[in-house]
Amino acid sequence: MKHLVQMYNDMKFRNKVLLSMMTAALIPFLLISAITGTVLVREVSDRSTRLTQQLVRQTSESLDVYLSTVEKLVSVIVAEGSASLPDASGENPDLRRTADLILRAYPEVAGITVAYDDDSCFLSGMTRISRDLYSDEGWYRTAVSLDGRLGILGDAVGRNVVSNLNYSSDTIFSVVKSFRGEDGRPGGVVLVDIRKDMIEQLVNRVSIGENGFLYVMAGDSVVYTPPSDIVYRVDSKSFASESTENTVVQIAGQDYLISNHLSDYSGWRVVGVMPRTESYDSVRPVYAALFAGIGIGLLLVFLFTIRLSQSVTRPVSKLSSLMEKVEEGDFSVRFNAAYQDEIGVLGRSFNHMLERMDGLIRELNEEKQIRLEAQLKSLQEQIKPHFLYNTLDTISWMARSQGAMDVVQLVDALTSMFRVGLSQGRDYIPLREEKTHVSNYLFIQNVRYKDRLQYAMEIPEELDYYIVPKLVLQPLVENAIYHGIKLKRGGGLIRLTGEARDDGLYLRVWDNGAGISADRLEELRRSLKENREERASGFGLSYIEERIRLAYGEEYGLDIASEEGVYTEVTLHLPLREGESHVQSIDRG
Repeated sequence: MKHLVQMYNDMKFRNKVLLSMMTAALIPFLLISAITGTVLVREVSDRSTRLTQQLVRQTSESLDVYLSTVEKLVSVIVAEGSASLPDASGENPDLRRTADLILRAYPEVAGITVAYDDDSCFLSGMTRISRDLYSDEGWYRTAVSLDGRLGILGDAVGRNVVSNLNYSSDTIFSVVKSFRGEDGRPGGVVLVDIRKDMIEQLVNRVSIGENGFLYVMAGDSVVYTPPSDIVYRVDSKSFASESTENTVVQIAGQDYLISNHLSDYSGWRVVGVMPRTESYDSVRPVYAALFAGIGIGLLLVFLFTIRLSQSVTRPVSKLSSLMEKVEEGDFSVRFNAAYQDEIGVLGRSFNHMLERMDGLIRELNEEKQIRLEAQLKSLQEQIKPHFLYNTLDTISWMARSQGAMDVVQLVDALTSMFRVGLSQGRDYIPLREEKTHVSNYLFIQNVRYKDRLQYAMEIPEELDYYIVPKLVLQPLVENAIYHGIKLKRGGGLIRLTGEARDDGLYLRVWDNGAGISADRLEELRRSLKENREERASGFGLSYIEERIRLAYGEEYGLDIASEEGVYTEVTLHLPLREGESHVQSIDRG
């Protein structure tokens, strides 16, 4: 370490300045690049996970919608089967017409069976292959145990009734539902076989990356899956009982994101499988762009540093060369420069020193004093308002050249807030100006709190010309931030809405922050009604309530709604007034 310090001290001035400036520029640049890259990669990965979860949930909901349609068909069959009686030939004409209509309208329905409690049956598109009692069948007992609720079966193996068409048991699933007779006693069970074509269409139309896929499970058995060896390596017993879950598992040395959703309606679980490498593939362009930006940034920093260091070291090197010539006895050299900084002062002093060398030898003390006074006067002449203004203007130009427009936006927002706050002495202003004031305030707070604060201004433009008391919304927004969003863990949202009704103008400030407890909410409402002081609490609502009632009457004012931990909404009720004449009349009154 000591050796390195000594090497640095022995370096030439030009190299020392260049190394120092490069180090000072690169450290924050590389740190910011590393943080930015980490945040971008995490965000892309999180978005990929959320998208997979959303696709799984949507597929599960689509299956529920389809199964609800199937349940309606079964209910129609139950109604016909329980209400109609067979004719003399043993046929049930009404049920036969209904079944034929369903088979024609829904090609995925492979067959229908209505098994009655006396072991008689109605068959459409299905055949009874044995005379075993229906009541001994597993599907029949399952339907009876559900007592009129729809049952969904993924296994059609071992039944005494099969579809007339050549379908294997793994290409269909069945739904069952029991019904009762008119006397309230058990009447029988409806069994409907349905091909898995619709499930296949719903699942396969969803794409999860290039190699990801979805499959459907009922309990521990697979209802439908595209061809894949991964499905049977996923431990279904590890799925939690919650409706939605995301896990990462390693299969055959590769990480997979497993996202599943359990339907409360059907009991089926839709599982999404996506290789984690695909998430990383989506990050690669981000990495490439980031590294390209870092490379270009490093090159620009290097070139700028060299240029800047040369502007500092070049006159110093020139002056050093001239001094070496003076040491050799050449007093005719001069330092020619247009610099107005310390280097220029030094160069001019150097020239003056050469011109007065003989006199300085004889009158050294006097000349030292003169030189010090001359330098002090030169510094004093430079410290003037005009010089300070030029310096600040240069700093502003440098900030703009570096793209620091967020500083300019922040100052503009603050300036606009002051302008609306003054409002030329007016106490009532158009709603558009109040919206501008609140928008600038939210912008400044958003810069402060960053991702913790989101906001939405949803007050329609057609309300902009209504007149409202000045600074009536900003205190409510401030309350929403400091007593709502700030006390909530994580980010929050503030939404401003408005509407015009026959009885007045309604402006609302809603937030999903910490909320207000029921006891506290009741106390606030009572204090507003009784017009008691509330400023000590930090809410400051009584002042706004009093302003509105004094200006417009008792029928106008504030209303508060809230649920602790969920939301808070403050509603302003104002009269519908518009035009500058209204402002002038109120100000005169």
